[in-house]
Amino acid sequence: MNEFNRAVAASIAAALSVSLAHGQALRAVASTPDADFDVPTSQVVSRTPTFADTGTDVVGVGMIATFTLVVGDTVDGTGPWALDVSILPTAPGGETGALYNPLGGDVTIADFPLMDGAALFDAPVSGGGEWTLGFSSAEPRSNWTYGLRDVTYYLLADAPGVAFETTATPDPEQTWDRPFFIAGVSSGGPVAYDAMEFTVAETGVYEFLSVRPDGANHYTFLYQGDFDSTAPLDDLVDYGLGNGFDPFSTPRGTSTFSSLLLEGVTYFWVTSQWDRFGSIATAENSIFGPGAVTVAGGGCSGADIAAPFGELDIADVVAFLNAFGAMDAAADLGAPMGAFDIADVVEFLRLFGEGCP
Repeated sequence: MNEFNRAVAASIAAALSVSLAHGQALRAVASTPDADFDVPTSQVVSRTPTFADTGTDVVGVGMIATFTLVVGDTVDGTGPWALDVSILPTAPGGETGALYNPLGGDVTIADFPLMDGAALFDAPVSGGGEWTLGFSSAEPRSNWTYGLRDVTYYLLADAPGVAFETTATPDPEQTWDRPFFIAGVSSGGPVAYDAMEFTVAETGVYEFLSVRPDGANHYTFLYQGDFDSTAPLDDLVDYGLGNGFDPFSTPRGTSTFSSLLLEGVTYFWVTSQWDRFGSIATAENSIFGPGAVTVAGGGCSGADIAAPFGELDIADVVAFLNAFGAMDAAADLGAPMGAFDIADVVEFLRLFGEGCP
């Protein structure tokens, strides 16, 4: 082994502790659709989806659906809110999980795309068979009803977590009028933004975290399918308020949320200046989930799997280790393909040693 490879090997050993510290993520192992239904908020509405036995025990439940107001306060907007949706899961074997609330959402009666999941059982349970999902509301009112439309349920199993880390600096040369919630656009613009197009290698729950080291206000947004800065509400599916006043007591300067993402679907993570009077600074962004994140237009080679793309550095080493530990395709570099072994490590070292063209 030459001196360069020794240095890289030392970097891999040093980064190993980082990759192991990230812990477990949640991957989807089964899904099934449901018909549209309504939930009077003073009642529990039970749905009974059936899942085929995948041979993998599960620890949680997820859902992708659109929240909609059926009957509520349309004058002052006091409810029901997307934030109120609650699920109590009971597995086919009779095990009852924790009450799941909130599933994301916001303090709003506007239609909201709920797409999230959580670990709800203390120990893994068998997923095959008929489940009971009891839908209710965190704010029960006798005269309020919410609806769920285009519903799909997911069973979630533990999986090794894969961390993706990058930075984002809003570009003053590209501006937009950012959303201030799912159905409204801020009057504080135009403001600068940075948009990252990406896909994920595994369907499951992904945690998004964006931190401005100076603790100043900022905002990040998640779009699915497309992103058009001139139509900021189109395709918007989630966001993290970074001024210290989100519904989840997140500190100022931090924008965070989690979403159930689908393998192969295109997403855009937008990091935005707060308002036109606010400062612009680099945010430290990360995504943690069960599969590798691939950025559109990224990597100069098979070893360039982490931002900043176009250069090979310690971030690529850490990303390779995370992907290798998760048996993710991003680390499957050497023959025989599909087997995660020393051949993949050797091939990564070779590509890393060659550098970017």
